[in-house]
Amino acid sequence: MPGEWNRVAMITRDEKELPGWIGPALGKEGIVLTCHNCRNEKELLALAGNAEVLWITGANPVLRAETLPKLPGCRAIFRSGSGVDDLPVEAASTRGIPVCNSPESIAEAVAEHAVSLLLALIRRIPADDRAVRSGTWSSSPDGRNWHISHRTLGLVGFGRIARHMIKMLSGFEMKTLCHDPYAPDDLLRGHGVESVSLDELLQRSDYVSLHCPLTQATRHLIGEAQLRRMKPNALLINTARGGVIDQSALCRALADGRIGGAALDVTDPEPPGIDSPLLRLENVIVTPHVAAFSADFAINFWNGAVAALVDICRGDYRSHCVNFDRLTLQA
Repeated sequence: MPGEWNRVAMITRDEKELPGWIGPALGKEGIVLTCHNCRNEKELLALAGNAEVLWITGANPVLRAETLPKLPGCRAIFRSGSGVDDLPVEAASTRGIPVCNSPESIAEAVAEHAVSLLLALIRRIPADDRAVRSGTWSSSPDGRNWHISHRTLGLVGFGRIARHMIKMLSGFEMKTLCHDPYAPDDLLRGHGVESVSLDELLQRSDYVSLHCPLTQATRHLIGEAQLRRMKPNALLINTARGGVIDQSALCRALADGRIGGAALDVTDPEPPGIDSPLLRLENVIVTPHVAAFSADFAINFWNGAVAALVDICRGDYRSHCVNFDRLTLQA
């Protein structure tokens, strides 16, 4: 039977860009899907004027706070994947519109990438590879400043990605700290994680991995003052959003040797300019925002999207909702 809502508009892709099975799969649930890669507000209103759920993949080029009043039928906004920093979350909240995502569809792959970046930094794999290719064969302990087993890992944010990361690193018997004001204490205890303030996490951790969303509250969460609290040899991993770090402050800390290194899948801006000081630092690994991608990406991404859309259309959106605590529920 159709759910509470059954009109979904995909506003960032044409129908031919979606796997052919998605329309029929949604149709079996009583959901009518329309698609167009909207490039301006006029196209968006023409496609989605009567839609109840707006579906977005990738960047959001057209949906703005000032557009929402022109979409009186909109009951939910859904972005496949995790990031919602370019969506009008606050404006949607005041109108009682849930903003939803499907981070479970990419969580495992992003965690794999975060773990890979951490191991690559600790074991100096990119630096050694570059040295060998340039003709230098230096088989010595010099510069081996890190070890992973029995060290302390600090997680900023405790969503699905961070929890996958703990599982993947479990064999290294690390001490794990976490700062997440929204994570229930019993969830943290169940994973053997110690809940601490951000300052304490930065002071005690050998390795810090960022897993929080980019919001007004978390923009430049890691800045000059926070970097100064970290251990001199600490390593910083970011697979969240580039804006969570003050990149200029990070470059200064790395250049001055105030922390040991950083590995970033996200930067601010993206991509960094070719003359960015970030790219001139030897103690940095940068990958081009590819953490979510793997051989299983497509099947996980689209299956996760369809499952989430079915839940949302049935009114069961709470587990997918990023603004549930801010919603002003409509009468």
